[in-house]
Amino acid sequence: MHSILKILVVVVFSFSGILCDDAGAEDYQINFFNSAFIPTSLTIEAGDSVTWNWVSGSHQLNSGFPGGTPGTPDEPGALFSATIDPQNPTFSHTFTEMGITIGFYDANNPAQIGSITILDDTLTFEVDVVDNSYIPQIIEIFEGDRVRWIHEPMEMLHTVTSGMPGGAPGTIEEAGALFDEESSDLNPIFEYTFDNAMELPYFCIPHVAFGMVGQVIIQDRFIRGDSDRNGVLGIGDAIFSLGFLFQGAATPNCLDALDVSDDGQVDIADPVSLLGYLFSSTAAPAAPFPTEGPDRTVDSLLCHP
Repeated sequence: MHSILKILVVVVFSFSGILCDDAGAEDYQINFFNSAFIPTSLTIEAGDSVTWNWVSGSHQLNSGFPGGTPGTPDEPGALFSATIDPQNPTFSHTFTEMGITIGFYDANNPAQIGSITILDDTLTFEVDVVDNSYIPQIIEIFEGDRVRWIHEPMEMLHTVTSGMPGGAPGTIEEAGALFDEESSDLNPIFEYTFDNAMELPYFCIPHVAFGMVGQVIIQDRFIRGDSDRNGVLGIGDAIFSLGFLFQGAATPNCLDALDVSDDGQVDIADPVSLLGYLFSSTAAPAAPFPTEGPDRTVDSLLCHP
């Protein structure tokens, strides 16, 4: 422990100015004309902002919809309300809630209605069922993601069956414990949402003997920089990372959480960046931060529960 604390002292006083990468949010533009705004709809990600710009006319921008239900985001002006005119030519709002659609309109011309859809952070991954195989055979996703198995036309009948033949009863390895679906021309698409982290094998009942098996690796969501996985960033996370790097501590289950800069490797620069953020107001850890989320960066670092 003494040696770790000595490293921390050196890091805090010598490297506190080092910055880590930070993915920037986007700012989308909507232009107000006399009796219209363009574009009328947008699809954005959480953390992005939208700026409404005056071009001509006089406008009263409101979130929601005319006559929208009170107490909901549809209520007129519930999230934002701003005048857009020559004296107030721009208004910006940052959207943080995921997986919802927010309406907006011009109260001076209520027929002009628009919408902004904020994407959630889940994805759907496709697996082809073809030639007595699942392609890809192994797929890595995160909690909340979906997998869609697609049956190749004219392919023989298969199944998508969770677990493995003879798997222990009462576990995820029990055959069909989570799903057991036919994959055929009559039932060509099967989709399943994975809500929990696990490593799930699955197989085709008629063709398992021919090696028709697959695996879904569902990773845990995490906060980048939260090395000890206690949900709070602090000096203990830097100590945890340094213990792994220099004291021979066991490899953490969630190596991805230690990769503060999201460069695909864990090294001394990561606790340095974390300490810079904690004590010197340098850049925050890369996403997912400050709340739990998935890391879509392609690298070898995984996050197991």
